[in-house]
Amino acid sequence: MKSIFSLLLLLCFFVASGQKEDSVAISKIFKIEDSLLNKIISDTDSTSINSKSIIHIQKEILLKYNQFIAAYPNSEYLFTAFLGKASKEQSLKQFNRAKISYLELLNYFKQNKNLKDPFVRIPYSEDNQFLYELYKKLAYLEMIQKNYREAIQYLNLAQNNPVRISCGNGLFSEIAYIAYLYSECYSNLHEYEKIYDVLIPIAAIPMVHENSPTVTMLYETLSKKYTKKELKKLFKESFKTLYSKQGVINTIENTIYYVKFMDRDVILYDLNFKNLSKRDTKKRLNKILHFSKFYTLLSK
Repeated sequence: MKSIFSLLLLLCFFVASGQKEDSVAISKIFKIEDSLLNKIISDTDSTSINSKSIIHIQKEILLKYNQFIAAYPNSEYLFTAFLGKASKEQSLKQFNRAKISYLELLNYFKQNKNLKDPFVRIPYSEDNQFLYELYKKLAYLEMIQKNYREAIQYLNLAQNNPVRISCGNGLFSEIAYIAYLYSECYSNLHEYEKIYDVLIPIAAIPMVHENSPTVTMLYETLSKKYTKKELKKLFKESFKTLYSKQGVINTIENTIYYVKFMDRDVILYDLNFKNLSKRDTKKRLNKILHFSKFYTLLSK
């Protein structure tokens, strides 16, 4: 009995020490990552981000992640290590390797549905954030390799795993960024009607500069058929009639207000039209029109 008890204690010791060992190992990698971040922040010279010393640290971190994955195949931090490995490969512009690593990570995720974040103990499957960001990364990597059809497929998968963004500016920036990625793909595929499909709906989105890629690309694409004066007139005319429908913005179902431009819905990210008089509705529409950076560009 005593020998069995001693054996159990010994096993517990090995299990505990193994868990501690992988925890220490991943913590060491995080410290190196922190030192890299501090170096980038403290260095005001923008060219230093690609300096030899920083690249050397990135390669060291990548090596550490690979060593961790080999040494601790059953660690609860394995998912974190896979993600770190792929991220570092992307930072080092090892794009093909990064794509393979992200796909391995996706496969690992699908095979471990109950996988929990070891730091906050929440299952990854309960949060779309991981899949949303992963599919965006894969789309970006496909775009770099000029695989635009594949990139569009990954963007569609990202859209199928929507996340709620609490910050208004963050939400608008993300909507514009996704539209930009789509439009870049369609532009390289010379599918201009599809560029209209993704960029016209955000023509009145707030917090976007008139020189932003989405605004300039929409103008450049439309200017193949219309003059700036014609576009300004048509866009202004579209704000004379307000429409509404039920839809989803930021994962929340609500009444969506929009105007029609080029036979497409221009979403007005404003939920305050309800119960407004005709006069106040007209004023609000006019305000949104003049706040639109697309209209600002057309007015120059």
